[in-house]
Amino acid sequence: MKSFLMGSLVLISSALYAQDAKSLLDDGLKKAQAGQVREALTSFDQSIAMKDDYPVRQSRGMAYALLRRYEDAVTDFTKAISFKPDAKKSMVSRGIARKKLADYRGALSDFSAALKIDSKLAEAYYNRALVYELLGETEKACSDYKAAFAQGMKPAELKVETCNNPLPTPANRKPLLQLAGTATDAKYGTTKATPIKVGTSPAGEYENLTTYLDLLRDGQNKPVEYKKTGSLPYASSNAPNGKGTIDVVEINYRDTKNVAKKTTLYLTIFDFEAPKAPVGLKSVVPVAGK
Repeated sequence: MKSFLMGSLVLISSALYAQDAKSLLDDGLKKAQAGQVREALTSFDQSIAMKDDYPVRQSRGMAYALLRRYEDAVTDFTKAISFKPDAKKSMVSRGIARKKLADYRGALSDFSAALKIDSKLAEAYYNRALVYELLGETEKACSDYKAAFAQGMKPAELKVETCNNPLPTPANRKPLLQLAGTATDAKYGTTKATPIKVGTSPAGEYENLTTYLDLLRDGQNKPVEYKKTGSLPYASSNAPNGKGTIDVVEINYRDTKNVAKKTTLYLTIFDFEAPKAPVGLKSVVPVAGK
């Protein structure tokens, strides 16, 4: 009788333990949906401490991605896939995070793996096409855009039209795959007279600008926080009627001593000149063998 009661208590305790972990996961999901992503991370962390499994790793990975902590996101998506090897959602999510880290071949591998599981997965086709286009593999990109559109991916429609009717390539259209080191001039990018010339990408007009900001790391090797605060006129032969703009972006980061810093960067998409990280910041280290 005593043995039976002890066994029952163990079962009840295990059930409550699992339920607590699920409650924390649900709480994290509610917070994330409400835009409280950092608070959601705390709930996910606590849930993982109780029960480490696929749902919470996938959820925390998505939260990390929303915060642009792509290295952490890749780690969680990888763990999620270890729990569920056919997790096509995690494969696509990891591919997108790897793209943000300039690991383009790794991203292609993830999208292709997801498509082996589900050959009708529009999101995988579309994101793989974006990477192919960045790498200059136009035929593969167009094939994937068409496949994505055939599966109902509406954003792929314009890409398919461009594939069928190619337009002249503007002089400022250059894919930004990684940054060209760190600048030595303290004025680089920090005055309207010395803007960072990121140009436009085949994958989208503002793709290079967001890629540039996502590749920046601070003195703690963490992503910087940024927000656009305005725009200024900018003269460029690549702009309509010669009248372009400069985006004014506020950057918050921490230096090598972990002291909070703030600066303003000036960037333009209307010219391209191998962008570098400004003084005081650095870039994501490219994946070896990429």
